[in-house]
Amino acid sequence: MNKPLRRVAIAALTLLAILMINVNYIQGSQADKLKNDPLNTRQLAAQFEHNRGPIMAGGVTLAESKKIAGDKKNYQRVYKQGELYSPITGFVSVFNRTGIESAENGLLDGTDKRLTVRNWFDMLVGKKPAGATVQTTIVPKAQQAAYDGVKGKTLRRGAAVAIDVKTGAILAMASFPSYDTNQVATHDSAKAGKASSRLEKQSGKPMLNKAMNETFAPGSSFKIVDTATALESGGMTKDSPFNASELILPSGHTLPNADGDESKCNGSIPLINSFATSCNSTFGRLAGTLGQSKLRAQAEKFGWNAPFHVEPGMSSASGNFPSKQLGGDDLARAGIGQGDVTATPLQMAMVAQAVANNGTEMKPYLVNRVTAPDQSELTTAQPQVLGHPISANTAGQIQDMMRQVVASGTASSVVGGQDIAGKTGTAETDGTINEDWFVGFAPQHNPKVAFAVVTEGPNTSDGAHFSAPIALSIVQAVR
Repeated sequence: MNKPLRRVAIAALTLLAILMINVNYIQGSQADKLKNDPLNTRQLAAQFEHNRGPIMAGGVTLAESKKIAGDKKNYQRVYKQGELYSPITGFVSVFNRTGIESAENGLLDGTDKRLTVRNWFDMLVGKKPAGATVQTTIVPKAQQAAYDGVKGKTLRRGAAVAIDVKTGAILAMASFPSYDTNQVATHDSAKAGKASSRLEKQSGKPMLNKAMNETFAPGSSFKIVDTATALESGGMTKDSPFNASELILPSGHTLPNADGDESKCNGSIPLINSFATSCNSTFGRLAGTLGQSKLRAQAEKFGWNAPFHVEPGMSSASGNFPSKQLGGDDLARAGIGQGDVTATPLQMAMVAQAVANNGTEMKPYLVNRVTAPDQSELTTAQPQVLGHPISANTAGQIQDMMRQVVASGTASSVVGGQDIAGKTGTAETDGTINEDWFVGFAPQHNPKVAFAVVTEGPNTSDGAHFSAPIALSIVQAVR
């Protein structure tokens, strides 16, 4: 072979080798990624042929597939109590997948590589492989208490999240208004489209998971972050005296102590007293003393300005602590969780979880374990540490302060005497609606459950009366 022909042959063989490597890469390592890509319409069209495995919470079946009468090919996905569990399961439709249905799709529909060996006989005889069972971390009684609570107390929107303090497992995640997932899971694309369009136009955005994908003004529940910043910065303890007297802002306006007891917010008092009484004057002034950069840095250690990744494809909205320079009035309002400061209920529950867990923040998750059709275990959740936003000493002091809120502070008249601790919050929004919070943990000592509850009430409402009773019912249901 002459030299030019040899070069052509080498080049052709090289290109052939590259092509083979690319084909193997696409069909091998990238197969699952391409199959589950949202833009791949073929996998959406074929998904109803799969006998998807059930999604469970304890012994309760949340979603399952059933054969369609007269149809030898397709299965219908059926959701039990769709409104109650929609933030958990999500749905499978002709257009898309959401929630756990999306996060665990390959395991649920039986096409995941981990099921290939187990399903080989079914495939050999031409039978469609059965999907795996996904067991969630949700406690059904707690989920019911959370949903009933926010539904019964909110005027517009409400949400609640409960988390296992030690592991990060989400025990309840309720959102209201909600929707029946069965309405959009129909195989009839016209009906599914109409249902989706109708729900998207409804007030309160029922298809939006308000527990992790909607942000609210956290109000005085954000004072947990202020306090953490003050204690972590050094020089202050829960017993340090700080000026709680009326605060005149740079604009000349007064920052009212709307959340707390005006008579107790007077003179130089221990920080724990200001916290329990929820003195806006103290924390507006403290924000100015600490400065925006320190507050933002501490908030970001807790997870602000970034999403939480709960399961693959299931991420939260980001709580916001502004990076733009805030003026004196705006900085004071940021210190009491208003203005440009926002948070998801999941974010606030994570703050409570880190405080209750002695400063260690755990990754939140929804899937506890996955089992194959033969009941063999495929995956089991492994708790993961996200970080250490505060020291154990700071966490211990804030725990004391949150216990004091219930013992003698803003929540004492409602949940006083109960084995629960927390921080109330009342954020004024448009003058007619308040966003009412209760964020905390239970039991008071050796905490097991952290929580955040937000409801929207009239401008006379507050977190103690509207959200604290819901939190109490949730933790009692977990126990």
